[in-house]
Amino acid sequence: PAAYQVTVRDAEPLRIAAGPFPGYEPLYLARELGLLDPDQVRLVEYAPGSQSLRAYRNGVVDGAALTADEVLLLAREGYDPRIVAVLDYSNGIDVVMARPEITSLAGLRGQRIGVENTALGAYFLSRVLHFAGLTKDDVQLVPTELSEHSRAYGEGRVDAVITFAPQREILSAQGAHQLFDSSLIPGEIVDLLVVRQRVLDHQSESVAHLLTGLFGALDHLARDPASSVQRMAPRVSMSEADFARALDELELPDLAQNLRLMQGNPPHLELTLTEIMELMIREGLLEGPVEVSRLIRGDLLNVVQHRAAR
Repeated sequence: PAAYQVTVRDAEPLRIAAGPFPGYEPLYLARELGLLDPDQVRLVEYAPGSQSLRAYRNGVVDGAALTADEVLLLAREGYDPRIVAVLDYSNGIDVVMARPEITSLAGLRGQRIGVENTALGAYFLSRVLHFAGLTKDDVQLVPTELSEHSRAYGEGRVDAVITFAPQREILSAQGAHQLFDSSLIPGEIVDLLVVRQRVLDHQSESVAHLLTGLFGALDHLARDPASSVQRMAPRVSMSEADFARALDELELPDLAQNLRLMQGNPPHLELTLTEIMELMIREGLLEGPVEVSRLIRGDLLNVVQHRAAR
């Protein structure tokens, strides 16, 4: 029966959670370009926010596009995530949007800040407060789901919001202005593609297929950005101009860059994750250390590279 279960599992497509975010759109572009066989991989879109993380914890999906801090939380909780690709680095797309009268980060003192109750929300907040020279006690935190950011601002329930595109564009249209962005903390906000260890044990072929599709889509984006943006922007309800701007505020590592980030002794990604982990522990966002080196599985990239070279 155990062997039978594995056989049945092998026959099912991988379910990969990826919410609506410009950095995850190359996965959907791969699907639209016909680079993902639905018998091997199915993308599952959840609402913005922490639903992908919840789906992973609940065993509803086999893998997900998640932020590095979320991956560290999963590892600490014993969920066995394995990183198979770096999807993006945030270089300006994550922001603090504030009322016009708040003209500096120091001006956030005493203000109501809307922030998602997520690992990323807590992490970015800690960095913003550091730059502002403030502590959590100096501000009023208002837990606000991503989908509620613009409404909370419009109804006057918050004075500033920690958010990212495309919510940023909606808030800007409401009169909010940008106080801070992730280009000031380069390399700290990174999105990763993870799958469960058992998926690598039993369905590594499907994972390799997923990666081949992803890097094929990134190659298409590099060759033909205009048509790629035209395909991707409507899915996240952004204009093509806003989506193109969002892509400029992200680094999207291709296969060659992923090989450099995820291989080596130690891999560059391991150093990045270790720094994020240490900051999270200091800020009380992670209960203790994680064996970061075990999380990174760059070996499947060699399979993808070998196929691309054929």
